[in-house]
Amino acid sequence: MYIMKVGIVISYILKALMVVLILIAATRGQWSLAISGVLALLICMLPAIVNRRYDVALPLALDCLLTLALLIHIGGQVTRAYFILPHYDTIAHFTSGALIAFMAFIVIYVLDKYWYGLTMDTYVMAFFVVITAMAIGVVWEFMEWTADLYLGAWSQRGNQDTMGDLLVDTLAAIVVAVVGVLLVKRGKMGKMTDGLGKFVDPKARKKKL
Repeated sequence: MYIMKVGIVISYILKALMVVLILIAATRGQWSLAISGVLALLICMLPAIVNRRYDVALPLALDCLLTLALLIHIGGQVTRAYFILPHYDTIAHFTSGALIAFMAFIVIYVLDKYWYGLTMDTYVMAFFVVITAMAIGVVWEFMEWTADLYLGAWSQRGNQDTMGDLLVDTLAAIVVAVVGVLLVKRGKMGKMTDGLGKFVDPKARKKKL
């Protein structure tokens, strides 16, 4: 219960910081960043909306990680930390990679637990999580390359930057996969995802909720 309360406080603090960034961007006349911040804040609210709409408790860690990843991204643009701090982009990629891997782990775990169509060993599950995060990382790099080529952006700073980003994405996914396996082994992943079986077709569920 104490950990949950701390997690809720962290979630609110991160969202409050997002509001601050939006206000800073607005006062500077950076309306595109302000709008991006508002959209990011709305995305951060999705776990709470799902919780109320479907009466399920999404993992609080997912809420905090989602908010943190978006906060780092928006904050890097508003404060220009992407250009000022040497390793800021690395931190952003690690956080985003961890978020994608965690989301993938939750989806695969819930399907394995509730859906007849999937039965997967925990370590194979971790492998697929890493592969999924790596694949999405590649797609993201293609998007950055396209933006640089056709929109005149400066997202990629050479082959070294691209390969470094992919490496960080992979390392983040491996860390999450290891932590995920430990959570499964200790029964904590089951508690974190309790009730998410509602999203599986009742006719294809392995067990009743």
